[in-house]
Amino acid sequence: MKIAILICLMLVLAVVLAQLVVARGFLAEVARQEEVIRTAPVPELRDPVEIPELMRAFALRGLAGRDGMPRAVRLTQEAEMLRGEDWSPLVARQHIAIAEPGFAWVAEQPGWPVPAVRVIDRFTGGNGLLEVRLFGSIPLARVEGSDADVGEAMRYLVELPWVPDAILSNQSITWRQVDANAIEAELSLSSRPAIVRYRFDDAGNVEKISAKGRPDVSSGETVLREWRGLFSDYAEINGRRIPRAAEVGYVDSGVYAPYLRVRVSSYEMLE
Repeated sequence: MKIAILICLMLVLAVVLAQLVVARGFLAEVARQEEVIRTAPVPELRDPVEIPELMRAFALRGLAGRDGMPRAVRLTQEAEMLRGEDWSPLVARQHIAIAEPGFAWVAEQPGWPVPAVRVIDRFTGGNGLLEVRLFGSIPLARVEGSDADVGEAMRYLVELPWVPDAILSNQSITWRQVDANAIEAELSLSSRPAIVRYRFDDAGNVEKISAKGRPDVSSGETVLREWRGLFSDYAEINGRRIPRAAEVGYVDSGVYAPYLRVRVSSYEMLE
């Protein structure tokens, strides 16, 4: 009996050690992706005539370019993600590039002794990836390929209000004036373009965003849906004026349902 118990304990220990090794490998990959963003090219101002005045004014109101432009920004967030009918708390950090499209978002669901869930959502080198792991080691979901590329490129565009410097410098973005209160941004991809529309409020702030045909994989299969979001609570944080609160969700059968809410808790520019 003692030998059997000892064998069981050794097997459990072996499984735990294996999972720790896998988790460390995942963390190393996360760190590598964040380093890609931190070492992005130094941004340069693009020709102002290429940017609609409404969007350019928004970037300047966000203090873009004041005291120079960073390579990237790093922000932390308190977040909630809808899982079933309940909202689960997350703590997240995000790196966003300025001169070229790129970001890495890492979120964790609190747990002990390790996070219950760890997520990386990123767009680097023109490729998108969403990966979810239980305890940071056991794969729960992985989405990549052309659908992920488009979806994550859309996310980069959606989050430009958090990086006003990118509005004035990112040469990859094509801008279009839609009407007096709406602007579209486009990124060219090999499969199809990523296009996001921004709707401004009377004060000139980006209030709403939308994108048609974003891949939704929440049901286990890919469905193209309209994607919407809201920005609010603008304030200056560590040198830039940005929205401190945001949410995004999909439109299903004409009904908008948010699945992610975030609040920015810190903001840092990376030289």
